[in-house]
Amino acid sequence: MHFPLMLALAVGAFFLCRKGGTKISHAVICAAFGFYFADTAAAPSLHSAVNSVMGMLSQLG
Repeated sequence: MHFPLMLALAVGAFFLCRKGGTKISHAVICAAFGFYFADTAAAPSLHSAVNSVMGMLSQLG
């Protein structure tokens, strides 16, 4: 995964915890879900979709 995308997701999670009422425990559970989801058979498809979207966004700007 691209580092800028990871950074944007981390910043988004921080602001959700800070302003959106998301608790730290919710963020930890979501991070653990993502970590374990990366080991499933669906991970390559999701990775490919994210790369496609990032490619389209990079062409726009």
